[in-house]
Amino acid sequence: MDKNGATIMNLFSRLIVWGGGVFISAIFLDSLRFKFTGHPTPEHIFTTLRDWSGIGLFFPAGPWIIGLGELLAAILLIGVPAVLLLMKQNAGLIGKSQFLGALIAFGIMSGAIVFHLFTPLGIETPVEWANGEPAKFSGALFYSACVSWALAVSIMILRRGDLKSA
Repeated sequence: MDKNGATIMNLFSRLIVWGGGVFISAIFLDSLRFKFTGHPTPEHIFTTLRDWSGIGLFFPAGPWIIGLGELLAAILLIGVPAVLLLMKQNAGLIGKSQFLGALIAFGIMSGAIVFHLFTPLGIETPVEWANGEPAKFSGALFYSACVSWALAVSIMILRRGDLKSA
């Protein structure tokens, strides 16, 4: 590959790592307002999983556990790297942070995809409520989980070399 091709690949890799990290973090951080406030959508999701599996931990603890995992992933994907960049610290630490954040995101999104596909939850979940009942359904959560999963895998692949650095 010539120098221009390598430069383009480097820019593309940076776009995936940083743009993907911002995308995943935005999805995760936006969802916290629902998970941490008792919104009916996460309640529906996690009670459906509880009732299907018989595992009581799914609700009420599930939204909090997943929300805290998503918060940690977002901090590792963009928060810690941003601080390290501002402090002009070791670039290897940035890569390790993003790899770990992507690994956590990969785990959370793998679970989300599996639960959407192979449980009564289904691909479409309630997004609007009226009088305590679902009024509108959408596949947006499932599709954003799929995109986040693919970006997390991409970030892990692109940042794997940073795990070897000191």
